[in-house]
Amino acid sequence: MAIYHLSVKTFSRSNGQSATAAVAYRAGAKIYSDRDRCHHDYTRKSDVLHSEIFLPENAPEWALDRQQLWNEVESAEKRKNSTVAREFEVALPHELNEEQRIALVQDFAKQIVARHGCAVDAHLHDDRSRNKKQNFHAHIMLSTRRLEQDGFTTKTRELDERKSGEVVYWREQWAKTTNEHLHEYGIRDKNNNLIGIDHRSLKDQGLEREPTIKMGVGASALERKGIKTELGNFNRAVSAYDPDAVNELLEKQLKQATEFQNKALFVKRRLPEVKRDIAEKQPKLYQAFDDLGIPTAEPEPIRSVDHEQERERIEPISEPVDRSPSFESDSNERGRELPPVGSSESNELGQGHTSEVRSENKTVASTAPRDIAERPQQPLEPHEPQQAIQASLQPDNQAVVAKQEELAQQTELLTESPEQEAIRANIEAVKRMVSEVYANEPEKLKKMLNAIDDKIPDIMSGEVVLPPIKVKTIPERVAVRTPKPSKDQDIER
Repeated sequence: MAIYHLSVKTFSRSNGQSATAAVAYRAGAKIYSDRDRCHHDYTRKSDVLHSEIFLPENAPEWALDRQQLWNEVESAEKRKNSTVAREFEVALPHELNEEQRIALVQDFAKQIVARHGCAVDAHLHDDRSRNKKQNFHAHIMLSTRRLEQDGFTTKTRELDERKSGEVVYWREQWAKTTNEHLHEYGIRDKNNNLIGIDHRSLKDQGLEREPTIKMGVGASALERKGIKTELGNFNRAVSAYDPDAVNELLEKQLKQATEFQNKALFVKRRLPEVKRDIAEKQPKLYQAFDDLGIPTAEPEPIRSVDHEQERERIEPISEPVDRSPSFESDSNERGRELPPVGSSESNELGQGHTSEVRSENKTVASTAPRDIAERPQQPLEPHEPQQAIQASLQPDNQAVVAKQEELAQQTELLTESPEQEAIRANIEAVKRMVSEVYANEPEKLKKMLNAIDDKIPDIMSGEVVLPPIKVKTIPERVAVRTPKPSKDQDIER
């Protein structure tokens, strides 16, 4: 597809540039420079398709010679930092053939000459030798002075000033000229629409897609070798932009977002009711919602029953058992929790340890560990009936007592008797003695200790009787040095 490109460049002596060298390279010719006193030979350049000089009507005949023309351009500038030439670089549509592209450049060059009266040297290139893709473009070289019958005269400074708007004018003029030629030859795209280019930016055109960026010499060389670069990937992504596909994707995402919003609104409406139901069962979770700042619905009032007759009417029971409000119903209230085991309130209920109600004398016996001091029990009043004892133990309290009894039985099983503690001490003494004897033999020490550990269950159960261990101290060996016999003793021997 045809693309728009027009850039303006200047050649200055302050940058070490010359007009003769620039024209020789773009024309693929050999030009001798009077100022440099050397030949600029680019005759081996093979990508030049066409070169042509365009002059004003009253231009001298010697201006048709490219070498003499650009040497006169150089001699017309006297300053060492003078701007000696200007260039318009334009991209040519691929949809046009070679003759049509030449006609387009000729039309544009003639417009420049007619407006500014300068000399124009246009060169059409195709960099297919360096790039597999076709790259049709043109270098339109302009003199910086007007060319009249007597030679070069005044400067075309309107092209140097940005405020004059002359460059913007030529950018728009190139788009108009190109579109005229494309429409003249009836060039259309795959949708049968006339092809055209636009000098305006995508933002000014009202398009939302990103523009491609210039890759430069280094990235272009890597892309030609088949190495993908970030700049190339970006331009490929922009080129693959399909508005229809993007709109379809956006519509799909909008539909999904709408469904999600509807679900979120439904959850938002139902959230207070859900949190209210949770609050009746989990007061801590209800408090967590409040700490997070999430609004909640107030819990429904819990109906409490204080009289026995009202409770029997609502909740009939098989046996006349006195029931006071349970702890579970109290926990439904907002911010109310069961007291932890061991607190003052719990001790008042369960006495801080497991209790057992004996059916023989209706007294309470403690089964707490020995290290916990037993609390003195309050004697029952003589006139207190036995049903009061049963009523004092509420249904929830009976479940707590049952759990405490089970825990006490497991504690008794884990508690060793005095005889078993003596056996355990005897075994530890044997291990210490074995460790001292086999301190220098770690492997044998490990085997001995493992053997002792394997026999511990039998010893503790009484199947194997361990004799009393007498720990014997091993005296340390003292090295005694014997005196060396004298010579007289050797003679006696």
